[in-house]
Amino acid sequence: MTAKCSAEVLPAVPKRKKAVMCLMEKIRVLDKLRSGMSCSAVGREFNVNESTIRYIKKKEKEIRRSVREAAPESAKVTSIVREEAMEKMEKRLNLWIHEMTTDKKGVVDSIVVRLKAKEIYGHVTQGQKNVKPFSASAGWLARFKRRYGVKNIKLAGEASSADQEAAQEFKKHLLSVIEEKGYVEEQVFTADETGLFYKDVGKRTYITQMASQAPGFKSFQDYATLLLCANAKGDFKCKPLMVYRAQNPQAVTGKSVNHMPVHWRWNKKAWMTSDWFHNCFIPEVECYLQGRNLAFKVLLILDDAPVHCCEELRNAHPNVEVLFMPPNTTSLIQPLDQGIIKAFKAHYTRELYSKALEALKANKETTMMDYWKSVTIRNVIDYVGTAWDSIKQATINNCWKSVWPDCVENFEGFESVTESIKNSVKNIMHIARQISGEGFDDMKEEDVEEILAEKAVEPTNEDLDEMAKHGTGVSNDEDSDESQTKTSRIVPLTVAKISEWNSALEKIFNDMEECDPMLDRSLKFKHLTSTAFAPYAEMLKDLRQKAKQTRLTQFFEPVWEGKLPVPSTSQESQTPKVELPDVNMPPSSSSAE
Repeated sequence: MTAKCSAEVLPAVPKRKKAVMCLMEKIRVLDKLRSGMSCSAVGREFNVNESTIRYIKKKEKEIRRSVREAAPESAKVTSIVREEAMEKMEKRLNLWIHEMTTDKKGVVDSIVVRLKAKEIYGHVTQGQKNVKPFSASAGWLARFKRRYGVKNIKLAGEASSADQEAAQEFKKHLLSVIEEKGYVEEQVFTADETGLFYKDVGKRTYITQMASQAPGFKSFQDYATLLLCANAKGDFKCKPLMVYRAQNPQAVTGKSVNHMPVHWRWNKKAWMTSDWFHNCFIPEVECYLQGRNLAFKVLLILDDAPVHCCEELRNAHPNVEVLFMPPNTTSLIQPLDQGIIKAFKAHYTRELYSKALEALKANKETTMMDYWKSVTIRNVIDYVGTAWDSIKQATINNCWKSVWPDCVENFEGFESVTESIKNSVKNIMHIARQISGEGFDDMKEEDVEEILAEKAVEPTNEDLDEMAKHGTGVSNDEDSDESQTKTSRIVPLTVAKISEWNSALEKIFNDMEECDPMLDRSLKFKHLTSTAFAPYAEMLKDLRQKAKQTRLTQFFEPVWEGKLPVPSTSQESQTPKVELPDVNMPPSSSSAE
């Protein structure tokens, strides 16, 4: 009876809930222990038993290895230490998925992912003994998706209507944000990246067949990544961001990176960098809106690719609101994907072919292969700038119809954009047939379409190893971060060089007026050329003025550098010894010793 009463009186002691700690939390525990805290103190802070802390400490080496090999996404949800080979494989597989979906803007099929997983697993376990078999089952894929938060892999049989629904939901959300915040067409921007094989002349040409035998063809060779950005009004286009695989290629040595038709960045694999937002986008847009007397209030629409550093950009600037589109909706609602990027590539390809035809006509002995080899990244920068400038305001504005219909003025239908691209395709084919031979004379429309299509550069297993080593394929390499600040030596323009150009032009003008029977034609050329040369003429004037001022100021600088005479204590007068200045040395300010 007494025992029964005491049992009723004494409250039951609640059991401590079993805590399941993810690997990242275990790393925090280990860091606390390294700082000098006791196991009991750490246990109280994390609300777990001291025995749990001691077990974590015992497994420190395995835990740190697992977190090091895994991606941060996985370490935040995984609680157990997994095999090293599996961690390496899944990290590389996740990077591969990001690379493929970022460029292709498409859906990676589950069957392809499972096959790729087995291939990567074979690569990371190559040469090892007693390797456990890995079947890449459907169950493993489901767990992988959960660990890495991968949402853009569609399992076989899943309906594609989810993309349509997500696109419609985002469209409603976007319109509500625009209405609530009062954004106007000039203040709403979108950006998207695309790969550019800048020497792509079609699969069927003799050039491609010959070049494909070279190692690295259509890997990261002759490849650059571009980021294009424009507003909904269509009257403003940011300077394209170009990411190249070499920092200072010989073709642009001595050129100022701040005075190019593109924002120049580099890393070894031409992966997109993440500093575009602060160093390129913000300054250009602020200047544009100021020129339109509009408030610096911006809405930027991006896809959810890792290149855009989603978490970093959400609150990166107080005047810029960033919205991220859901996965698998880019092809449906991204304005740049509605024809702008394809139109840009059409203009670029037309420029590439036109320059090739000019080179062949100028020298009959030149072959297309010779021209193809002579194209440098400096030519590419020029062609990219020309192609981007060729995109019309109406084309950009029309492509916003799918996501913000009310902003479109005089909508001519997507057919007008398609028709414009078709005309460019016909133009390219016409130029190609004039080149003739080497696979160009019978070029078909589908050949040109293949050139204009967005294509992903599939990373090799070695590329994935390097991407995993440096964390992610979309940020700079460690050595890239250090080298990014280095710039090649820029040779300044001199009075002598500009004067030489000026004299050469004067000679050309005189010869034309003397030899050309049509005086108005030679005078028109002189006027147009003089107008184009005006910035150099102004620079020449400024340099001469500065040189004249420098010579004048030399008269006011002290040149005597002798010692001041020291008063004599004796009755005799003394003549101080004066050191005459060296006339060959530049003048400097005097100093008393």
